[in-house]
Amino acid sequence: MPREPHPWLRETAAVLHGGDADVLLDLSASIAPLGPSPAAVAAARAAPLDRYPERVAASLTRAMGGELGLDPERVVAGAGAADLLVRTFAAHLRPGDAVVVVAPCFGEYARAARACGATTVRWSAPAKSGFAVDPPAIAALARQHRAALGVLARPANPTGVAVALPQLAELMAEAPGTRWVVDEAFIGLADDPRSSAGGDAVVVRSLTKELALPGLRVAVADAPPAVAGALRALAPPWIVSAPALAAALAGLADSGHRRATRAAVSAGRARLLTLLDQLGAGPTHAVANFVCAAGLRPAEAERAAGRLRAHGIAVRLCDDLGLRGGLRLAVPPPAEQERVERALREAMSAVPA
Repeated sequence: MPREPHPWLRETAAVLHGGDADVLLDLSASIAPLGPSPAAVAAARAAPLDRYPERVAASLTRAMGGELGLDPERVVAGAGAADLLVRTFAAHLRPGDAVVVVAPCFGEYARAARACGATTVRWSAPAKSGFAVDPPAIAALARQHRAALGVLARPANPTGVAVALPQLAELMAEAPGTRWVVDEAFIGLADDPRSSAGGDAVVVRSLTKELALPGLRVAVADAPPAVAGALRALAPPWIVSAPALAAALAGLADSGHRRATRAAVSAGRARLLTLLDQLGAGPTHAVANFVCAAGLRPAEAERAAGRLRAHGIAVRLCDDLGLRGGLRLAVPPPAEQERVERALREAMSAVPA
């Protein structure tokens, strides 16, 4: 009899994601509101399709190393953040290992752990504290379970709350036996874009989100040299396609478009947070390119999402992310801001107090 696949893979089901092509305005996936840089679009279209791209996307790792002040040997390219997360887990986990995840959070963390035969232990940030993290409590959990990996996002998804760099340093110092993975998928669109890269953690950054390139899967990870080497060893050659590589390089170089995007995020988010507060929806202190209403009951959130969909607007219900009743929506393009605000007022007014 041939060998069967690992039995735990039967339990490794796909997780939900944002992204709804059936609506006029999709705010369920948190993409930068101005769309991609025209230079990035032109570069993708001009990329050669009749020969292989760079084997390890070295031009991208050099560009991101320069931007972050890192040795390019620490930087690894990937086909989206999820690819780099899976490789990081595969490089560190054995069947039976434990992974601490800071929730509410992205479902791919638990899925990647299951794919390696590992288990996840959740530490949930309490709503009453504004979803703030407690480094000593998280570190104690990691020590208790002898966690091989610990994962948290800054800013967090779906709440948008950011972990301060001193808090992250405290966490790592109090659980030194755990390799920490920091998901900075949205950091480039945050109020404070300083990265935690350059230390002992594996830091993953999604250029798909930041550069509005969801159709072209591209991301980078920063890691200590030995870990970076392991991540490269796990990647098939030519992991980043020629169009994705060209678009990412051009998008990163378009500083004017990036500045305009951050300004649009800041202004649009402030308006949405003010409105959600006025509507009694309990918005979190989000600092990136999305907002999260955390003060609704699950039935209320579902009803509001349905009313918004009737207006042609998709938003993200957060139950599967560990936030029952949560409703996440991306900052819309500026031209759509007023329409979204009108739809939100109507949708929330239809929710019983």
